[in-house]
Amino acid sequence: MTFTKTVKNELVTVPTVHKEMLAEFAAFLNLASEFQIVNNNKVIEFQTKNPTVTKRFLMLSKALYDTETELLQKEQENFSKKPIIVLRLIKNVEEIINEHDYLGDPIENIRLITYSDLTKIAFLRGAFLVSGSVNHPKTSEYHLEIYAHKQDEIILIQTLMNYFGLNARITKRRKGYIAYLKDAESISDFIKLIGAYNAVFKFEDIRIKRDFNNSINRIINCEIANEKKTFKASEEHLKNIEIIRKHLSFNEIDDKIVKVIELREKYPEANLSELANHYETEYDEKISRSGINHRLNKVKELASNYKEIR
Repeated sequence: MTFTKTVKNELVTVPTVHKEMLAEFAAFLNLASEFQIVNNNKVIEFQTKNPTVTKRFLMLSKALYDTETELLQKEQENFSKKPIIVLRLIKNVEEIINEHDYLGDPIENIRLITYSDLTKIAFLRGAFLVSGSVNHPKTSEYHLEIYAHKQDEIILIQTLMNYFGLNARITKRRKGYIAYLKDAESISDFIKLIGAYNAVFKFEDIRIKRDFNNSINRIINCEIANEKKTFKASEEHLKNIEIIRKHLSFNEIDDKIVKVIELREKYPEANLSELANHYETEYDEKISRSGINHRLNKVKELASNYKEIR
C-alpha cells in the first residue's frame, strides 16, 4: 500500500459536523466532478480511481442532500491502469448547484463556506482526498501535492494551506496546476492538520529513522575518509623516515625531530592528534597537533634532499 493510500484510508474515517461536511463536499464537487445532461436530466458525475474516496463522497452526498446515485465504471485506454469509478448524482442536483453556485462563481462560494478554521481544514481534507498525493517518507525526496485543473482553484488551495503557515508553492503540471510542499515538517503538519494522526506517527517514525540512518552513514563515511587520509599521510611519513635512516645518523638531526620520527614509527596508524597525545605521555612534554605536523614537514624537507639518490 502506498503512503498516499494510507493517509486517505484514515481521512475517510474522520467524523465531521454539517458545516465541515459542506466544505469537504465543495472540494469533491469542484475538483473532481462535472455537470452533465443525461437523458434530459441534470446530473453531477464524480470521478476517481479510489473506491474508498468514492464511499466518502457517497456518504457526504447522502447526508447533505439525500440524493440518489448511480455507480458506473470507465475503462481507460491503457488497460493496465485502474478503471475510473464514476458516481453519478441524479436527485436534488438543482439544490446542489444552487447551494454551491456551481455554474456561477464556485470559488467565491467556497470562500464563504470556508469561513472558520474547521471548515478550511475540511476543504483541504476533501481536496487531498480527491487529488492529493504524498511521497513515502522512506524515499529520498519529501513531496506532498494537490492537483487542480484551474488556476483559480489552485490559488485558493494554496491560500488555505498558507493560512496555516505551511508555505505551499504552486507550479504548472500537465493540464493543470499543483500546490505542493517539500519540507518534511510542513508535510507532517499538513497531514496532522487534516486529521490523519496515525499516518503522522508513521511518517515521523520512518522519517526520524531514515534521517538518523543517513546521519550515521555520513559520520561513518567521514570517518572512513579521515582514516584513508591518515593512512596515506602516515605512509608518506614512513617513506620519508626510511630515506632519512639510509642517509643520516640521528645524531645529525634535531632531537625534537627524532622524537617525532620514533613516535611515527611506533604508532603508524595514529593521526596527528593521537600522536600529540602519545608525545605528551612518552616525553612528558605538551605539543599541539600543528606542532606535530610542523615537525613531520621538517622530516619531509630532510628526506627531499636525498630522494633523487634514493
